[in-house]
Amino acid sequence: MRKQEGCLISAVAPGSPAASAGVAPGDRLLLLDRRPVRDIIDYKIMEADRRVELLLRKKDGRLQRLRITKEEDTPLGLQFQPPTMAPVRRCRNRCLFCFVDQNPPGLRRALYLKDDDYRLSFLYGNFITLNNLSEADMERIVKLRLSPLYVSVHSTDPVVRRRLFGTPRAASGLRNLHRLLQQGIQVHAQVVLCPGINTGPQLEKTVRDLASMGTGVLSIALVPVGLTRYRRETDEPLRRVTPSEAAEIVAAAENWQRRFRAERGSRLVFPADELYRLAGADYPDAASYEGYPQLENGVGLARIFLDELARVKITLPGELKRPVSAAVATGREAAPLLEELVKAFSEIRGLDLRLRVIENRFFGPTVTVAGLLTGADLMEGLSGADLGEVLFISPALLREGTDLFLDGVSVGQLQEALGVTLRPVGGPQELAEYLQSLALQAREGKIH
Repeated sequence: MRKQEGCLISAVAPGSPAASAGVAPGDRLLLLDRRPVRDIIDYKIMEADRRVELLLRKKDGRLQRLRITKEEDTPLGLQFQPPTMAPVRRCRNRCLFCFVDQNPPGLRRALYLKDDDYRLSFLYGNFITLNNLSEADMERIVKLRLSPLYVSVHSTDPVVRRRLFGTPRAASGLRNLHRLLQQGIQVHAQVVLCPGINTGPQLEKTVRDLASMGTGVLSIALVPVGLTRYRRETDEPLRRVTPSEAAEIVAAAENWQRRFRAERGSRLVFPADELYRLAGADYPDAASYEGYPQLENGVGLARIFLDELARVKITLPGELKRPVSAAVATGREAAPLLEELVKAFSEIRGLDLRLRVIENRFFGPTVTVAGLLTGADLMEGLSGADLGEVLFISPALLREGTDLFLDGVSVGQLQEALGVTLRPVGGPQELAEYLQSLALQAREGKIH
């Protein structure tokens, strides 16, 4: 089969310069400013100009040349497949805790792809190890100032690093980290906590070493290891962080935060929400997260939720003009937060809102985050339950840009199976707006 020329455009943002010029999903970008585009980094640099010229291969095979004038630094509005516009750099580590290796068989191919790509780290916050960078990669990162990067450190002890990453190249990752920091590249670091391996004195060493590397280390997230029932047995079994261990880690982190705030003006170390929950500790206030540098790592999401709920509570309608019965489904990790939401919203007269906590049977009971619940989990956990007329779920359960759950079940299939309308809502504010729209519709006579 002949290799397709150019790069496939997978999406065009509505109202963007590219959309206004007639670019459509399915077109292929051949040249930008009459030059081939090596990858997404080159594209981002080239699209920043005020005037750009695109050579496209349209879906029907025609060539089309477009000249677009826009504000400088305004994106064209294009997304590509693959998102790097070039082959993704695959991970060559054999990490003890790799979540991709813990996936069950039969999922879509993309879920088995392990990337270790500095381009995805810079653009989208994907974590990379730095173990597999070439000299050319290092030079390009520094030359183009691709900063900050998101780096999986896990340990600064060479022996422990090799044990965790499963590769002798783990030592080169630490050297590369030092080199990049010396060249002014900033990093957000993560440490996945594997009890008995990189916790206790090892964790203290890692935090101390990273802090000593200078202010280029912007943050350090402490994240408990996640294990599914599909993890293959190895010579070195892993276990989850216990509540008492979580309490020790949170206490140590609070001491480090006080010290680093005094020494460098930043708390530097940020435990994941799950550690606070396991420890039975209160979540810190919003200011303590210093702008939430590692939200995607589950650091601070709980505080954002609680603060949003507090703001929303004072705006909730006193009653609905017609009775509404509904349910909220979530995993065990977020259940305490959703209990607070249900309690607050239950003050609305005419609203019967119930919480349904779902066990993850797909990945196993040790996986408790809502975002990894599947359509099958919801079907099994909610079958026969009284869900009212609408079931609220987090949009995180759905594959981005689709109505599909992780296991390929669609929203429509789940609605049919459960006999209820499914409504993704992003938080307390969105839920309140939906309920207020019901009240408004009732006043206007649209609901009977």
